[in-house]
Amino acid sequence: MNIAFHNGVSGLIGYQQDLDVLAHNMANVNTNGFKESSSVFEDLLYTEMDTNAEDKHPTGHGMRIRNLNLSMEQGSPRQTNSPLDFAIMGEGFFAVERNGRVEYTRNGSLRIGMEGNDGYLVASDGGYMLDSKGQRIKLDRDKETNLFATDNIVDKLGVYLFSNPYGLEQTTQSSFVQTAISGEPYIYAGNVNKRGEDGQNKSPYTVLQMAVETSNVHLADQMVGMIVTQRAYQMNAKMVQTADQLEEIVNNLR
Repeated sequence: MNIAFHNGVSGLIGYQQDLDVLAHNMANVNTNGFKESSSVFEDLLYTEMDTNAEDKHPTGHGMRIRNLNLSMEQGSPRQTNSPLDFAIMGEGFFAVERNGRVEYTRNGSLRIGMEGNDGYLVASDGGYMLDSKGQRIKLDRDKETNLFATDNIVDKLGVYLFSNPYGLEQTTQSSFVQTAISGEPYIYAGNVNKRGEDGQNKSPYTVLQMAVETSNVHLADQMVGMIVTQRAYQMNAKMVQTADQLEEIVNNLR
């Protein structure tokens, strides 16, 4: 009975964590640049059953979530009327400085942050956007209107690439931080606007102004996953309940 209890409880824990992942995806279906995650399950220990059969049949000892798979599927671009909105089409991330740490994001909904009389390009939460040299982007003022110029910002934004973007660690604000698996960020050295003989852009990305990349969460898929996980959770709860009833019957036989 102990094995049945352990298997059922490990299933309850694992599927509850999966429900949390699915709920997090669904909560960010309207978050610009958000990338969905999915749970990867694995079996725990197997031991051989103590039987008289020639072949020792193995019995499992539950399951757990091994890791989360990150989806880097391109989100659809949504056109806006703001010159401070940007969407990366293809690979790459914008760099943003938050609390002394550099994070990477696909959320290009930006604004102007003031520091004295100087204006800087910042994320929606106030983090400083960085250029290709890792420096904060200070905006120029138009000499005639004394307003901040926004027509050349796209050339100032740094777009960083990773050899393995699936190894990035997801944080809050639909952002990521580099890990040993993702590798170091680097800047594309070629011409972003270079096109091949077929007229197609040969660079790994292009940046659209007055547009943002929407979330890549497919709500229908998340709803199906929620139903499947709930059924699995209920099955494991039933397993624990049945094991408890059998344990009670055995105790009453004494």
